[in-house]
Amino acid sequence: MSSTLSMKASAQGDVVIVHLSGALDATTSPALDAAIKKLIGEGRKKIVVEMSALTFIASAGLGLLAALRKQLKTAGGDLRIVAPTAAVLDVFKLLSFDKVFSISARVEDAVAGF
Repeated sequence: MSSTLSMKASAQGDVVIVHLSGALDATTSPALDAAIKKLIGEGRKKIVVEMSALTFIASAGLGLLAALRKQLKTAGGDLRIVAPTAAVLDVFKLLSFDKVFSISARVEDAVAGF
């Protein structure tokens, strides 16, 4: 069984919202990595990752998000998480990533926090 990840980006001012659906794992992480790094290369430093349709996240996905957040923080920006499903949020909590990332219930709250 192969994993799939769909991404759609939109902007609210200088914040880019990346909507994810599917699974974020070792197979699909490189596509998200390339997409976010392209945004960073374009000078976008405020990224919100919306996860209401993300059904699964593996350690590779969490590691990627942490690395991208570190890169954005170094550049004066941030990566924030919005609306993770219960299963995805459980993984964040299990690994204490809920203490590392700013996690909001609504996109508007994450955007306003920048």
